Amino acid sequence: MTASVVAVLQAVDGIALKMAVDSWATAPAEKKDIILRVAEGIRWLEYGTNSIFRILQGSVAAIFGVAIVKSVLLSRWISGGGVLVGAISIIAGIEVAYIGFGYTNFVGLRGISSIIYFIWILILGAFMWRKTISKKVL
Repeated sequence: MTASVVAVLQAVDGIALKMAVDSWATAPAEKKDIILRVAEGIRWLEYGTNSIFRILQGSVAAIFGVAIVKSVLLSRWISGGGVLVGAISIIAGIEVAYIGFGYTNFVGLRGISSIIYFIWILILGAFMWRKTISKKVL
């Protein structure tokens, strides 16, 4: 589901919004206001889609964290990291739903949640890879 939401997010942001902005740039002066409102509506769709993506991404991390704690294959601290990263990502998704991309820099909660999520994924991947090498699963 999360991957599907990312695909929709890219369609809204990368295609629909760009086309609306390009239409606004080439529109005659008397139609610019209407086209700007359409572009603004598409931007709001982007906020909603981004919010849902972040909430789903955080939910996946939290579920993986709980699943890891229930297994004996990996350390418990990595599962706690997943739950924490998931919670922060969910909060970032709720923030996007309420204020959009209101702040101007990437170092806000959205940026921090993305950075720590990818760090957690890299650490988790390294641990899992090391486990498969030691068990000679490959």
